[in-house]
Amino acid sequence: MKSSVREEIIDHDAKGLFDIVLDIESYPYFIPWCSAMKVRSKNEKEIYADMIVWYKYFMPQTFGSHVKFDKKKLNINTTYIEGPLKDLKTNWIFKSLKKNQTLISFTVEFEFKRFLHQRIAEAFFPLIENKMIESFKDRANEILD
Repeated sequence: MKSSVREEIIDHDAKGLFDIVLDIESYPYFIPWCSAMKVRSKNEKEIYADMIVWYKYFMPQTFGSHVKFDKKKLNINTTYIEGPLKDLKTNWIFKSLKKNQTLISFTVEFEFKRFLHQRIAEAFFPLIENKMIESFKDRANEILD
């Protein structure tokens, strides 16, 4: 299983950043490769949703996930339900450092069902991870500035 831990200090309010990550319905507008989000169910602590991902040379793939979140602790945990992966877990933690400055900790673990897909994903993972993080930062700058 491939894993990564990334920490970034971002010059925005922790609650605002948390809200952007939790606003999964907006992902198709700013997340690369996300062509649609379908929310199955949602309440005050969890969301069940499908993300449809369309890479340039591959057929669209659907990733079903269970998202648990805590608005007081400002954390978001995602576990994988179904799709082309064997497993996927993400964790976001938002920690206020001072006014309009937040430490974001992002952890991801993933494993594809097929070995070849896993090798390709691992080879391109740094590029994909950087693109995703930059997309969230750009969204924050657009909405929170």
